[in-house]
Amino acid sequence: MMSDLRKNIFSIKIWTVTTFCLLSLVNMNASNALAHSLQKDEIKEVKDNPSGKKVTGKVLDEFGEPIPSASILVEGRSRGVITDLDGTFVIEVLPTDKLVVSFLGMETQTILVGKQTNIVVKMQPQTAELDEVTVVAYGKQRKASVIGAINTVSMNELKMPVAKLSSGLAGQLAGIVVMQRSGEPGAGADFWIRGINTFGAGNKPLVLVDGVERSMDLVDVEDIASFSILKDATATALYGVRGANGIVLITTKRGTESAPKINARVEYGFTNPVRMPELANTEQWINYYNDITLESSGRLAIQPEEKAKYLNNTDPDLYPNVDWMQTLFKDFSNTTRVNINVTGGSPKIRYYVGGSFYSEGSVFNISDKDRYDASMRYNKFSFRSNIDINVTSSTELSLSLSNQYETKNRPYGSLSDLYAYMIRTSPIATPTIYSDGTLAKPSTGTNPYNSLNNSGYSQDFFNNAQSLISLTQDFSKMVTPGLKANVKFSWDAYNAHTLNRIVTPSTYYATGRDEEGHLDFVRSTEGSDYMKLTRTNSGTRTINFEASANYDRLFGEKHRVGALFLFSMRNYTDNFPGNYVDAFAHKNIGIAGRATYSYYDRYFAEFNFGYNGSENFAPDKRFGFFPSFAIGYMLSNEAFWDPLRSTIHLLKIKGSYGEIGNDQIGGNRRFAFNSTMKEGQYGYIFGTNPGSGSIVGISTGIPGNLNVSWEKAQKANVGLELGLFDQLKFQLDYFYEKRTGIYIQQESVPSIVGLNETQYVNLGEMKNQGFDGSMEYEQRFNDWYVSARANFTYNRNKKLYDDKPTPIWPYQSEAGFAYRQQRGLIALGLFESEEDIANSPKQNFGNVRPGDIKYKDINGDNVIDAYDKVAIGYTDVPEINYGFGISLGWKGFDASLFMQGVGNVTRIIGGDALYGASDNIERLGQIYADVAEKRWTTSNPNPNATYPRLSMSKVENNLQPSTYWQRNMSFLRLKNVEIGYTLPKHIYKRLGMSSIRVYAQGVNLLTFSKFKLWDPELDSNYGNIYPQMRTITLGLNLNF
Repeated sequence: MMSDLRKNIFSIKIWTVTTFCLLSLVNMNASNALAHSLQKDEIKEVKDNPSGKKVTGKVLDEFGEPIPSASILVEGRSRGVITDLDGTFVIEVLPTDKLVVSFLGMETQTILVGKQTNIVVKMQPQTAELDEVTVVAYGKQRKASVIGAINTVSMNELKMPVAKLSSGLAGQLAGIVVMQRSGEPGAGADFWIRGINTFGAGNKPLVLVDGVERSMDLVDVEDIASFSILKDATATALYGVRGANGIVLITTKRGTESAPKINARVEYGFTNPVRMPELANTEQWINYYNDITLESSGRLAIQPEEKAKYLNNTDPDLYPNVDWMQTLFKDFSNTTRVNINVTGGSPKIRYYVGGSFYSEGSVFNISDKDRYDASMRYNKFSFRSNIDINVTSSTELSLSLSNQYETKNRPYGSLSDLYAYMIRTSPIATPTIYSDGTLAKPSTGTNPYNSLNNSGYSQDFFNNAQSLISLTQDFSKMVTPGLKANVKFSWDAYNAHTLNRIVTPSTYYATGRDEEGHLDFVRSTEGSDYMKLTRTNSGTRTINFEASANYDRLFGEKHRVGALFLFSMRNYTDNFPGNYVDAFAHKNIGIAGRATYSYYDRYFAEFNFGYNGSENFAPDKRFGFFPSFAIGYMLSNEAFWDPLRSTIHLLKIKGSYGEIGNDQIGGNRRFAFNSTMKEGQYGYIFGTNPGSGSIVGISTGIPGNLNVSWEKAQKANVGLELGLFDQLKFQLDYFYEKRTGIYIQQESVPSIVGLNETQYVNLGEMKNQGFDGSMEYEQRFNDWYVSARANFTYNRNKKLYDDKPTPIWPYQSEAGFAYRQQRGLIALGLFESEEDIANSPKQNFGNVRPGDIKYKDINGDNVIDAYDKVAIGYTDVPEINYGFGISLGWKGFDASLFMQGVGNVTRIIGGDALYGASDNIERLGQIYADVAEKRWTTSNPNPNATYPRLSMSKVENNLQPSTYWQRNMSFLRLKNVEIGYTLPKHIYKRLGMSSIRVYAQGVNLLTFSKFKLWDPELDSNYGNIYPQMRTITLGLNLNF
């Protein structure tokens, strides 16, 4: 029943999309007919011109294809013609006449007739503004004059079959660090700009969509016109207290002056796990269990006859043999994406409208139920409409509306617990379900099958509504050339709720069979089949207002001057506050300014400032001034460079320095300048009151800090841009940042002070430095097109001060090492004998035996204890990030390949599946197959074994974090491969279509890593997380 319902829903979706496409086609043809009719009415052909001559001609596009309905006007006169379907025209003119040839979306051309009798005009598309300018803070700048550290990426590189935009960013840009921590449907990625710069609360970059702070993952990649990251002080200073961690600028597509253009894309794909944890099979596990019980008690826990029953499936109810990974996960799932957008307009009104649907299933192997569907599936619907209206020749009104609606169906309960029990439950613990349909659960432990299939289900709903209205006035004719003003207002609303439909059925475990062969059951859980409902709600609303004035003017072909002044305010409110304080709106307010100057486009200077206020700070500390300056020199624009220009067409050096702020300081509360009282905790007892108990005082909480202020970041950047042979371009930047005033809780306050909780203060210090670079290559020859790109980012941070007491051994101080630096003992291998143990320093982590881990005595006191733990390896955030790829095109064929990798990243793995459980082993004592095969045993006492001795009791010595358990999580991944073919135009031209492209795309196809237990990118210490996914899709792209 449920499967039939899902089929019907899928059919409805396909029918809806098909209908939408057909209606769009009808609308496009109607619009074209209307435009053709209007042009015929507006352009009156004059045939009577006795003193002139007849001229024929043809109008072609940049590919040599004819353009119908192009306008041919005689300059200065009100007469002309339009081209036929084959692009030809005939007109009578004088030799001195000039013909003005125009078509929506093409550059207008003016041609002197002279002696010509047959004129062929090859039109060129209007140059997109974004090809000539770079999107910067609160505006745009000519690419030549940009001297900040800014990187952009082509939107074609981000078009991957993934649910969230952040998931497609890995390796795409110099300076960005991206880690996909889970492959769960709908999951996004963690990302930072130039790594982690602070150990305070806020270390993520600010994301601005069309100038408004919004989530990156709410934007559909098909709607994006440009994607840039701002990395240094001069690029981010305008944002003041919000820009310290870098800025992501996303600009969505706007309408163009052209006939309606429709772009439709449909994709269907399959997903399967990149790598699944491989657990011990039943035979391996029984051998392990027998080994440790024989060592502990001198007897086998499972005798050979009983072992045979488990392995031969003699009676699966009493002797289960379950591969939990194969049982609970299937090999494949599917994804679907449909997108359609329409753009066009006239000189007066331009529009872009787009909508998309994305659906991704999971690889959970859910049993088919008539009662409810607990399968995991993520769906996302997106809509965007951008309209620009020229109210007058100098006034533009823009309106942008967007909405994103997301749903997620999933099994009820904690998914992290589910993943953990999948790893820990032994293959003989319990059958999935008894043969007579009775729900199974052991007397101790759990049954992951029930968690997935018999616990109910949850539905998550998320809705984002976003609006933006903007008015731009050009004062060039009214006040002075180059002066513009803009007013912008946005209102965003976010609402989410979760419905949990919970079932807690009765479960049983079998103790044997009766004389008739029926199972004898004992109830393990008392429950019922009734379903109960719980729900949660959350939501926010945000208002942004911004007013700015821009000035950009060239004087005497030498001096280019630019300026910006801006006022902004933001108001963010929680619709479901948890307490009285949270009900107050979060407010920011500030002004910002920029001044730029260039001389002959050779010498550049720029000054930026932000003067911002944040309510997080004490009343006299709320506002801060954050300046930056930058200079640049374009050597390749000097006259003396002319002999080298054919070889080195671009050479620019640049540098910047500034101070930026961060107001996301943490401290777990707002208004940190006020002291708090502890709720539910009493102070001094003053005595008793007969009949009413003790007389108690209040208890103080965190002391207020009247000097609480923002974190400050001093940023420096030096960069070089180099272009060779008009084909190859390099960009390289070195950066240094020192963060001061990090808001932390004091740790050096003596207990004699008498505080219940220590004060939060701006004391922390940290630095971060490194370099990033990129390379781009592009070449066309004959029918071939080749492009290549690569980028590399390296950063290393270091804590300078954290207010922790000076440790006994200085090498144990966290200051002087990376934030999130891993620490542990240095392993020297495994003990080979009792003699080896006797001749080694005493290990204070419990009793040790041969096969246990041997550690290095760091401080030389002949004892191994916590004082011997030092910094080891790196952190779980990579210091090295890189990507490289190549694209090829030949006639209608195209192919691209992109690789992404990380380095200098480690993780200390652990958990019962790696070093063995010590309690309820028969039920929750599963281990990895790799552990079963490569562990130290008395029958195989290999001192170089990958895993140490396992035991019935906890071996505390082997559980210590150390280099023995530390693994290199570096990897190189074949991130994206795409092959496509654009059909020849003569096949579909008469259908009114401009292009048809079919393609196949693969994501995460191959991964190269020394670590093999699970995917190295996942955020897990023992594999208890949803796997990273590999995706292969087939797609069709239609343009009308």
